[in-house]
Amino acid sequence: MAAPSTPAAPTVLRQLAEFVHRVSYEQLPPEVVAYAKRLILDTLGCAFGAMDSDVADALRRYAGDSGGAPQATLIGSGAKTSAALATLVNGGLLRYLDCNDYYFGRDPAHPSGNLAAALAMAERERRGGKALIAALVAAYEVHLRLADHAGEPSLWKRGWHHGTNAQFSSAALAARLAGLDPLRTAHAMAIAGSHQNTLAQLQSGAISMIKATAEAWVAKAGVEAALLAGHGMTGPLALMEGQNGWADTVAGQVDVAALTAPLDGRYRLLETSIKPYPVVATASAPVRAAIDLHRQGLPAADAIARIEVRLPSFALRTPSAHPDRRHPAGIESAQHSFYFCAAVALRDGACGEAQFRAEALDDPGLQALLAKVDLQEDAELDALWPQAAGGGIVLHLNDGTTRQRMCPYPPGHPRLPLSDEELAAKFVGHAEPVLGCKRAHALRDAVMRLDEYTDLREFTPLLARG
Repeated sequence: MAAPSTPAAPTVLRQLAEFVHRVSYEQLPPEVVAYAKRLILDTLGCAFGAMDSDVADALRRYAGDSGGAPQATLIGSGAKTSAALATLVNGGLLRYLDCNDYYFGRDPAHPSGNLAAALAMAERERRGGKALIAALVAAYEVHLRLADHAGEPSLWKRGWHHGTNAQFSSAALAARLAGLDPLRTAHAMAIAGSHQNTLAQLQSGAISMIKATAEAWVAKAGVEAALLAGHGMTGPLALMEGQNGWADTVAGQVDVAALTAPLDGRYRLLETSIKPYPVVATASAPVRAAIDLHRQGLPAADAIARIEVRLPSFALRTPSAHPDRRHPAGIESAQHSFYFCAAVALRDGACGEAQFRAEALDDPGLQALLAKVDLQEDAELDALWPQAAGGGIVLHLNDGTTRQRMCPYPPGHPRLPLSDEELAAKFVGHAEPVLGCKRAHALRDAVMRLDEYTDLREFTPLLARG
């Protein structure tokens, strides 16, 4: 008689799927629910701020041209399209300004890219606010665990864009909201992970419009993977650890034990930072330092010999520090230029949409300041990395004196959070021009009581102009 076979151990994706389904709204600490709402509010504000962009126009026209069942609402316009197309359009909107939340591990992450899928699937499936929040918290955890525990030495250094990690989190979130069981959820993640690995070239060199879809494109595929799994499609469940699997081929190395460990009271969602400025995350602290120096009384431009931007060493190895970003040719490249962000914030004492208008790129006075910018590594900032992306500015004057301001923690970091008033001002500043004052404030209030909605279709009309 043959010996009984030993049941195969659950695959990594099956373990992750079980983990995602164990996250329960009722067991979430109040501070996690409250912070999730802050992140949702901030992310929606970023989307409204992108309504008039060329990226938004192209995505909306594409969705209109493609058609699709009216399952989910497009932010701003109120038009309805398929859940997958709504994920792409809304995901591109929320990412365009580069002002949505961020996290640093081995790789950086913009986990709010998962919100586009959450909104679309929750509306399609008539889920309530509690279900959306729980699924979003689970997606953040998967996404950010991958940022911490996948990649040798990191995805970025291997040539992959960090949005690659969103293929697993978005598929898991979409599958959970679609009512799939853990096995089908694992298949959804396997389907998504088979196809959605994104090259880092997307954000290198002269940045093109498609950069705004870094997470949105992947999240759209995550939604499609969940829907396919719901219709019986299977994926390679050993995709992560297989002989030609994601861990070896794409990541190079994955700490599976850490990736699949039970929750121990740590929620990585609480460790994400909210951006006060529309700039690459690692520029937030130098920008704040530059604004502070401006407010203290800036010397005349011709009195400044050199502008030293202090950064952790990681930042100096990113495209934002490349010499070709000293004089950026486009808005997206300017937002991802340490040179430009520091110089314009120092000159204007501000860093918002006004600082990234096309005319600023050719301003002679700003060009003169850009020529004086020097990027320098700072050992004390390295000691805080990746828990904090700090930075600073040292002004070297012609008379031999210096003025400096260091920001070990960027504004919006969990240790230096935006106040409720600052967060509301950021949201209203983006939403009011689109929705009007009354509807913008109504939406803000609705997000703060999102868990009171039993059907998201009662909430999504608030996302559109009246």
